Amino acid sequence: MAGFRRYESILAECIDAMQFGSSVEDCLERYPRQAEKLRPALLLAQKVSKTPQAALRPGAQDIGWKRVEKRLAELQTGQKPTFIPSAIRDSGSLNLGWLKPMAITAVAVFAFGGVGGGLVLASQSAMPSSPLYRVKLAGEDVRVWFISDDTHKANVLLDQSQQRMEEINDTVKDGGAVPENALAAIETRNRRAFDILQAQPENTELRARVTAQAKTEEDRLLALSQEVPDSALGRYSEVVADLHNTQLYNGSGAAVAAIQPEELTGGVLTISGQLQNTSGDQWSVGGVEVRIDSQTLSTDSAQPQPGETATLLVARSSNGRLHALNVTNIVAGTAPSSYVSGAVEDITDDAIKVAGQWIPISSDTLRTAPISRGDKVQITLNNGTNGVTAGTIDRANTSDSNTQTITFDGTIEGDVSRSTRWTVSGQQFDITKNTTFDASAGLAVGDGARVEIQAQSVDGHAQAQRVTVLNSKATADTATIVATFQGYVQTGVWDLSGLAITASPDIPDDADPPDGALIIVSAKRVDGELQAIAYTVIEAKDSPPLVEVEGLIKEIHGSRWTLDIGQVRVSSTTKLTGKAQSGERVIVWGARGDDGVIDGTTALVLDDTPIVTIDEGPTPTPVPDVSGAAP
Repeated sequence: MAGFRRYESILAECIDAMQFGSSVEDCLERYPRQAEKLRPALLLAQKVSKTPQAALRPGAQDIGWKRVEKRLAELQTGQKPTFIPSAIRDSGSLNLGWLKPMAITAVAVFAFGGVGGGLVLASQSAMPSSPLYRVKLAGEDVRVWFISDDTHKANVLLDQSQQRMEEINDTVKDGGAVPENALAAIETRNRRAFDILQAQPENTELRARVTAQAKTEEDRLLALSQEVPDSALGRYSEVVADLHNTQLYNGSGAAVAAIQPEELTGGVLTISGQLQNTSGDQWSVGGVEVRIDSQTLSTDSAQPQPGETATLLVARSSNGRLHALNVTNIVAGTAPSSYVSGAVEDITDDAIKVAGQWIPISSDTLRTAPISRGDKVQITLNNGTNGVTAGTIDRANTSDSNTQTITFDGTIEGDVSRSTRWTVSGQQFDITKNTTFDASAGLAVGDGARVEIQAQSVDGHAQAQRVTVLNSKATADTATIVATFQGYVQTGVWDLSGLAITASPDIPDDADPPDGALIIVSAKRVDGELQAIAYTVIEAKDSPPLVEVEGLIKEIHGSRWTLDIGQVRVSSTTKLTGKAQSGERVIVWGARGDDGVIDGTTALVLDDTPIVTIDEGPTPTPVPDVSGAAP
């Protein structure tokens, strides 16, 4: 049974539908019970939309709008209009034939105010999840009706599109999904602004804003691709395709070939690796086959060249074909992305403090949940020209959450170029539409490659969140697993964060890991079966939480290692797996010492050969914070 609909909500929906081609009769058929009340209002709206606009200066338009806002405020407090045309007051009917164009528009505003002026004011802070959001958008449309100068109108529409993008950011930051209604509003406002630009090809200032804003909005929506629900994927694909195609020809509308929305229905992937041209517009990126062509945007003016290492944002169609949207070259010697996981000690609008380190938050930082002091988070770190900043801030999974994180170091088996389920050291991992691939170490994803897979166990399946190619010569029959021991699946089979691993007979029955402990497991294939042969406890279930840092070792000076996050101390008491060198990647667990340095209790070296040549004298950023003051 449909829920109760307010008249104001139905009216706003019908006016919106009429802007996209629906007739008055279409709307009345849709809401027959409201037809008698809707008809005069919709006929008035139709009349207004067809009325030629009088030319007003932009300054006069803004003054007029402020007067309307004042009148709406009066309506909210119950004050009567100071002037009502006598034709309306005396006859009791809307005889509009004698009214001049601007008078008709004024009557439309009063009619709207009479019906829902209070709602318009109340809706100004409405978010996409609010029932008042439609009223808010309708109020913005009314403002656009008053603007006769097309350039000014286009800029107002672009301002409204920016506001929709801010609403999407805030929704995601509060833990929600990307809202479809805000996407639709971005699409309609951008298209109307673009249509105005096509009628003014000489307007270089407007063209510059349209294309620059298209890039900013596309970049943000691509970064938010993991937060788009399946129900909104169609609209999301249309909006991203529109934004991308606007940039292709600098907003000229001269595109002969363009990105199609259907090419994004399989999701958006991030792939980093070395570029190799296989044939025509087909390229191998770290072993992954991708199309790079004239519809691919590059941050470098030059076209991608074989041998370069780059990060690509890639559209995946429903049949698995990959088409690069954007290519960003990676400067030789640049460290791959890293992350830190731990409890939030403090957070401001500009920085977040974890493990004693203040990590800057930039305008590009993506937050996917509300974050407060004490929350455990995982922060992806970005290395840029201005140092290290927070790329993504996510809530970290805890031992009592429904999904558990697994870090699995193993060898790919078989051809995985088109597969969505990989076999790695005998274990199955699902490759999702949001899996990120990092082969920036100059190695290839494929049969025989050594990879680190960060995955989550969901409904009995390990879903890969990130795949990183390692520079490791470890044998194909070995694997390393970081997971939480959750008891036995059955006799002799351990439950490691949802992953079932047989325990070697060499491990005594009374030497099981503690329940709920985070452990590193060394495993080996025996008769085709992966068996746990040894383990190291990283963190007991009830022990104080540790900080987890993964990154590149920039420098080793005695017991101190310099990583992107700052310094860690690895002493003789640290449980170390592997041999560490500068230029290799490592995971360190520990706690902040009195001097602000992280004291490593356990460390796992991922590479056995350096992936980057480290220059002398690196400057670690961000630096440990001892004073407690935010930067």
